[in-house]
Amino acid sequence: MKTVIKIAFMLVIFPFTLMPDEVSAEEAHKRESCRVCGMYIDQYQKSAAELILKDGTMEHTCGAACMLREVEDAGGLSSFKSVKVHDWVSGKLVDAETATYVLGSNVIPDMVPNYIAFAKREEAEAFVAKEGGEVIDFNIAYNDVSPVGTTTPFRIRTAVTPGKGNFSAGMVYGYQQKDDLKIGSNGVDPTSFIQGNRAQPKAPQEMQVQQQALTFNYSPTDNLALFMNVPWFEKRMTTLTQPTAGRFGQTVDNTNGLGDISLEGRYNLWRSTRWDKFATVLLGTSLPTGQFNAARDATTGLISQGPGLQLGKGVATFTGGMLYSQRWKDFWVHTTALYNVNPENSDNYAFGDVASAGLALHYTPNYNWMVGIEMDASYTEKNQDLRSKIGNTGGTVTNLAFVSDYRFLNAFGGNFKLRGSVGLPVYEDLNSQKMTNTRGQYEQVQLGNGFFGNLSVVWTFRSAPDY
Repeated sequence: MKTVIKIAFMLVIFPFTLMPDEVSAEEAHKRESCRVCGMYIDQYQKSAAELILKDGTMEHTCGAACMLREVEDAGGLSSFKSVKVHDWVSGKLVDAETATYVLGSNVIPDMVPNYIAFAKREEAEAFVAKEGGEVIDFNIAYNDVSPVGTTTPFRIRTAVTPGKGNFSAGMVYGYQQKDDLKIGSNGVDPTSFIQGNRAQPKAPQEMQVQQQALTFNYSPTDNLALFMNVPWFEKRMTTLTQPTAGRFGQTVDNTNGLGDISLEGRYNLWRSTRWDKFATVLLGTSLPTGQFNAARDATTGLISQGPGLQLGKGVATFTGGMLYSQRWKDFWVHTTALYNVNPENSDNYAFGDVASAGLALHYTPNYNWMVGIEMDASYTEKNQDLRSKIGNTGGTVTNLAFVSDYRFLNAFGGNFKLRGSVGLPVYEDLNSQKMTNTRGQYEQVQLGNGFFGNLSVVWTFRSAPDY
C-alpha cells in the first residue's frame, strides 16, 4: 500500500514540474484549453479554430483536427452559428467550410492527423510543393477525420508515433492470477493432481502477481517515440505438498521489490498521407534492476527459486520487431510481431527467448471513449540453468482481453485518461517434465489458466512546436 501511495503522489506532482516557471497552477487553471485534447489555445494561435454555438457561446480548439472532431460530435456545421479556422499564411480567421486544407505534410502544428487550413488554394498548393502532403477541401476532411487521432493498445504496441514534443506519464496497477495446472494443453486441479500420485512431492496451487508501475512516453521527433516502464512487483506462490500426519501441507512464498526497468524506441518508417496506415520498427531493452535470487539447492545444485518468483532476469534483455496500424474511420487495428532475446546471466541462468504476435481492434464512438478487444500469442522457449534446459518452463499461450479508455479530465495543457483491461488465456500448451524419486514417477508442471487485469491513469501533454 505504501508503494501505491508513493507512485500516486509522484504522478500527481509530476505534471506541475513540467509547467513553465512563470505559470502558476492558478494561472494555468484560468487559461483556455482545447475541449477535445486539453492543450492550451494560446500556444496554438497559428492553427487554432473558433466555434460559436447557436446560443452565442464561443469555444476554441487547438487546430483543425480537433475542430473537425467537435463538428462531427455535434452532428455537423448546422449545429453552430459559425466555425472558423486560422489561415496558416496570414493568421486571419476564415470560414472553415470554404477553407482549403493540407493533410499529411511534414509539419505537425497541433494534433494528428495534421490538417492545416489555408484561405487560398494556391497557397495550399505552394505549401505542399515545399512540405509535402495532399490538398483537400472541408468535406473530404470532415468525412475522413476520426474521433481519435490514434488509440493505444494494452499488451501490444501501436505503430503510430505522435508529433514532436508529445509526452505522457502514467500510473499502472496490474493483477494476474494463475490457479490451475497445465500439462500440455490439459488443465488439472492442483489438489486432485497431488492426491492422485503419492510420488508427487509437491505441486504449485496458485500464483498471484500484483504490479504497480510508472510509465513514461516522449517523442523527441515526429517519427521517434521513446518509452520507459518502471515496475514494482508483489508476488505470492502457494504450493501443495504431500501429507504429513494425514494432512496435505501448504507452503506460501512471497517476494516483492523493483522489477527490471524496460526501455523501448519506436521509429516510424512509413505512414500514408491520410494518416491512416503506419509501419514502424521497435527496438527495446530491459535493465537488470530487479533482483535475481541465485540461491541454489544443496542437493541438485540448481536455482531453488522458480522463475515466477524472480523479480528480474539478472541480465539486460533485447527486443525487436515490426508494428503496423491502420484506421477505418472510427476503427483502429494494431498488429505486432516481436522477438525477445534473454541472454544467460552471471549466475548461469537464462530465461527462454520469446516470439510473440498481437492483434487489437479498437472502436472510438467519440473523442472521449475507446472500447476494444485484443489478442496476443507467444511462444516461449525453455529456460536454461547451467546450460541445461528446464523441462517445466516455456510453451505457447494465447490471451484474449477486453479493453477501454475514457478521457475524463483536461488539465495542465493536456488530458487525463482512465484505462482498463481484463482478460484471460484462451489457449495454453505448457511444457512439463517427468521425474523419478524413491516413491516412483512424478511430474514437474506449470500453473496456467486464471485471469489478468490492468487499470491505469495516464496524463498526455504536447509542448507547442515552434513554427
